[in-house]
Amino acid sequence: MSAVGVLRLRLYGVVFIAVLALLLSLAVAVYQQAFTSVVRVTLEADSLGNQLDPRADVKLRGLLVGEVRSVRADGEKATLDIALKPEHVAHIPADVHARLLPKTLFGEKYVDLVAPGGSVGRHIRAGDVITQDRTRVGIELQQLMNDLLPLLRTVKPGELNATLSAFATALDGRGDRIGDNLTRVEDYLRRLNPHMPSLQEDIARFADVAEVYGDAAPDLMKILRNTVTTSRTLVEEQDRLAAALTTTATVAGTAEDFLDENGDRLITLGRVSRPTLDLFARYSPEYPCLLEGLVRQEEASEEAFRGGEMRITLEVVRQRPAYEPGEEPRYGERSGPDCRGLPNPRVPAPDTKLNDGTAKGSSGGEAGVSATRAEQRAVGSLVAPVLGVPADEVPPVATLLFGPMARGTAVSVA
Repeated sequence: MSAVGVLRLRLYGVVFIAVLALLLSLAVAVYQQAFTSVVRVTLEADSLGNQLDPRADVKLRGLLVGEVRSVRADGEKATLDIALKPEHVAHIPADVHARLLPKTLFGEKYVDLVAPGGSVGRHIRAGDVITQDRTRVGIELQQLMNDLLPLLRTVKPGELNATLSAFATALDGRGDRIGDNLTRVEDYLRRLNPHMPSLQEDIARFADVAEVYGDAAPDLMKILRNTVTTSRTLVEEQDRLAAALTTTATVAGTAEDFLDENGDRLITLGRVSRPTLDLFARYSPEYPCLLEGLVRQEEASEEAFRGGEMRITLEVVRQRPAYEPGEEPRYGERSGPDCRGLPNPRVPAPDTKLNDGTAKGSSGGEAGVSATRAEQRAVGSLVAPVLGVPADEVPPVATLLFGPMARGTAVSVA
């Protein structure tokens, strides 16, 4: 083959390669809509915009109106270059906002344009800047997506998809049963609905009870700990406890035999003792002052014999009058419980009337003793021989002791 032919073949090969590259470039340009007329706008979004890919869809009320051409991020926010189809621009207001939503639970995100209600301004134009939706609903939805992304990364979408597929397979062919169960649940709920106020009240009261138990929880835990200690002690002392129970059973048998034999006697004893016990009960107010008086009497006795000498206060009471004809000795006193000055009795003792059967009644008090010098000499001459001392050395106390007995009595000295 000549040199011209070889050159021609090489030229044909270069032209073929160039045409092939041109066709490929043309296909890419057509795919990238390089020859399609678009309206370029800018979307400013937060860091969630970084999750959008180029060629992501842009929709308005579910209708595809454009696509994302590029995404630029600076670490705090993302700037998206959006290409809108010219035929839809007239229906997009200039004050539109954007939300970044996923197509499916695990699908890619897209830009959802949200037009304000009642907007009457101009339509969007090339070069306009769209901001992200900052309404309460938009912020909550944005927060939901931010919280959902870490969750989706954690649950591993592939495994979750397999789980949902297995769940769907398990439910396949069981629609009728599931429908019947749902019908029954609906019937139960319809019956339960009239009782909802009572259930709500019960739940509220349950909350109050739970609060009370919560406040008492430390005491309850302490009781449980003490119970554990008590249980451990019972286990350790179970042999002694068994022996004690056996002994108790024996004692119970002995007591049963004793009561069978002496039951009637015990009943009689109770019946006979009742009057005495009633009397003790009536005078029970005197017991405290009587016991306190006995205590003080012990102290007074120790004081009376202190130092080997007797120190007393001698009080001579008036003699009881003799019974007169028609009088009968008796104890008719019914004054009831009376401490009569105990535990600190008066000295000398006050005059006390007692019903002993005499017309005037017996009384206690100071003796009617004149204790004159003549009486002292008379008594002294009577008791001097007994005491073995001269009459003028008889102590005056002898007059108090023997004067009442000798007064009005004929006495002779042998």
